[in-house]
Amino acid sequence: MIRRTTLHALRCRCSRGFTLAEVIVVIVIMGIAALVVVPQVLDAGTVSIQAAARLIVSDLLYAQNEAVAAQASFKVAFDPTNNRYQVTDGNDQVLTNEQIGGPYLIDFSSDDRIKNVTLATTDFNGQTVITFDEMGSPSAGGTIELTSGSRHYRITVAPFTGRVTVESL
Repeated sequence: MIRRTTLHALRCRCSRGFTLAEVIVVIVIMGIAALVVVPQVLDAGTVSIQAAARLIVSDLLYAQNEAVAAQASFKVAFDPTNNRYQVTDGNDQVLTNEQIGGPYLIDFSSDDRIKNVTLATTDFNGQTVITFDEMGSPSAGGTIELTSGSRHYRITVAPFTGRVTVESL
């Protein structure tokens, strides 16, 4: 038996698409997901304070490594009043930041990446300066606290080892 195919039967078999209702449902679901996810991803305050914390941690480790490599003291001097810090040698001479070719001075107020972050407090046994000796040990353990809006981070430097940790408060 030969089967006759009509134009209508061919059209029905080939038209496999989405209905308008299905497309609208998918668009609504994607819109709701975007409303929930995008603000969390684009939260500039969180990004800024995390960047500031990473920057401080890397500079503390840099000073510690330089102290070991040069077998000399290196310091990180924090200035919460002016919202900045600098990396110096044992004679308080500011180091040159190789990346920018200028002094190793980080000013939160003038750096667009972290200008909404405040260097709230620093405490290294009552001092705002931490010194790493030629073995990489800090002069004292202590904390650095950062704020950005309602976000607070604490960077802790362990005494003796100089281990640096970061926590969100």
